[in-house]
Amino acid sequence: MRLVPAELAFDAEGTPYSPVYGDVYHSAESGPGQAQQVFIAGNGLPRRWARARVFTIVETGFGLGLNFLATWRAWRADPARCERLHYVSIEKHPYDREALAALHRRYSEFAPLAGQLQNAWPPLVPGLHRLHFEDEALTLTLAFGDVGELAPRLRLGADAYYLDGFAPRLNPDMWLPALMQSLANLARPGATVATYSSATPVREALEAAGFRMEKCPGYGRKREMLRGTYQPWRAQALAGARGKRHAIVIGAGIAGAAICEHLARRGWHIDLIESRALPDAQAPAKYAGVFHPHISRDDCILSRTARNGYLYAIERWLALERSGLELTWSRCGVLQLAGDAEQEQRMIAAVAAMDFPAGFLQYLARGEAELHAGCELVSGGWWYPGAGWMRPLSLIAAQIAAAGPGLQAHFGARVESIGYAGGCWQALDAAGKRIAAAPVLVLANSNDAARLAPVAQPLQQTRGQVSYLPDAAMRAPRAVLTGSGYVLPALDGVIVTGSTYERDNSDPEPQVQSHAENLQRLAQMLPQARVLADAAQLDGAVGFRCAAPDHLPLVGALPDVDAARAHKKALSGADLADLPRRNGLYCATAYASRGLVWAALAGELLASLIEGEPLPLEGDLADALDPGRFVMKQARRGKL
Repeated sequence: MRLVPAELAFDAEGTPYSPVYGDVYHSAESGPGQAQQVFIAGNGLPRRWARARVFTIVETGFGLGLNFLATWRAWRADPARCERLHYVSIEKHPYDREALAALHRRYSEFAPLAGQLQNAWPPLVPGLHRLHFEDEALTLTLAFGDVGELAPRLRLGADAYYLDGFAPRLNPDMWLPALMQSLANLARPGATVATYSSATPVREALEAAGFRMEKCPGYGRKREMLRGTYQPWRAQALAGARGKRHAIVIGAGIAGAAICEHLARRGWHIDLIESRALPDAQAPAKYAGVFHPHISRDDCILSRTARNGYLYAIERWLALERSGLELTWSRCGVLQLAGDAEQEQRMIAAVAAMDFPAGFLQYLARGEAELHAGCELVSGGWWYPGAGWMRPLSLIAAQIAAAGPGLQAHFGARVESIGYAGGCWQALDAAGKRIAAAPVLVLANSNDAARLAPVAQPLQQTRGQVSYLPDAAMRAPRAVLTGSGYVLPALDGVIVTGSTYERDNSDPEPQVQSHAENLQRLAQMLPQARVLADAAQLDGAVGFRCAAPDHLPLVGALPDVDAARAHKKALSGADLADLPRRNGLYCATAYASRGLVWAALAGELLASLIEGEPLPLEGDLADALDPGRFVMKQARRGKL
């Protein structure tokens, strides 16, 4: 869907106002006062979150963010506050950063917190945006889009609801019985709800969804408001972490390092096992990878998920730098070139259809594209201003350092097998000796993951070789160029270009033939460039990608394939939630050539799944990454 930003406007009394809905954003008396009395006190806060590990608030209508800022302030001031506070808010028409800053200047009591919110404010593109504050003890998940579409896609257990849409008679879609039922489906037993509205249809819709409602004094000119408690008709199982926060992560590459960081920030102890030597000795330090979103005119699942991953990764990398850790990267921009006139027209049509902010994506005609690239081109293309390149080894080292003393690394140790006994997973070497044991085990070891735990689907391995050109060999572009291959700006006197895709080649050493293929790709992208390089004289690096047939990664709880086969008839019409799983066993693999885009999001997704926290992805996207998806497809087709 196309996201339409809110318009900065005020009514005759100077209260922020929506011309689209003909209503004000908060009470004329006081926005902060309304937030405190109606939503915070109406949900029994801060008493209800006292000493909880995780507490989750769901809001319909983020608006100016005053309810969030008031809740943040109350949480900070409470010595008995919950350990981790999740605030999930759905907004169809978000303000842009500049408008939000202008509005926040009216509420000086929130100034320091509002500034942090503005600095973290995401680009206005559809989907979920996860923002962390207070050393990640407070997480704001903004869901930009229609509430009727997004609410059923949320994956979380809600403890409190702030229902703050515009008046029911002006914006009825925010108060439909179907929406109230979708919200109730997310509620934990005993969850509370509060809203400024006292309309009879609102009360009836909430009661029909399982909330016991009551009227109480309203705020300002509102004589009454509603508040209530969720009382489900049947008992619910609550997801959450096991008692002992100890995990094994196998694989210290870009996937495993991100998982370690996200678990460690939640207080976990991690045994990180890697068959290779220390990360800084694994590959030449010259290598750098490219990160940018995926675009499609229909905004397919890959595009939506990669957009989440791309935006979240950048925020996490900036946070690592703010904490004092060093990364080697650049947001120099990425230009994805059109291969021909037909592709150029498709690119133009996709940009028009999605209407993303210019700071996220633009289509540039050839002349303007050449100004950004700093070299002659044969076409225009998609321009990602915030994208660029990253040296993965610097990122891995920073994430392992961020995991802190809770991480114990076992480098040079190969896991030959895994086993489960006595409530713990064990990682064993070739002699059957235990390397580590823990209640949770995560396979983040790329192509080797399927050897240790099957997913009922062969994964594809492709060899990728990049070539290092001396910067004297050609005029390097100022931005990353992608097309038939890719080429980076010169880094420390070296131009990185590539990459090959070879399925039947397992040679870990650079080959002359692969260098020649890279030079050919470079010539296709930049036919006017004069490249003075001999393939036989080039240096380079080799890596092996792991990919699934549907080009999406595998992130989540691993299926119990044997148990699924034993019950395959029952699973033929089942959902992923019905699939038998291997208790405490997870994986994060098949990142293919998008490891920089997937890793941070996958780490947050896995940590959230393990801890029972709100997921950073919409449910259909989380299902699309679920490692059990291949088992379910085979069961439905009668081929398991």
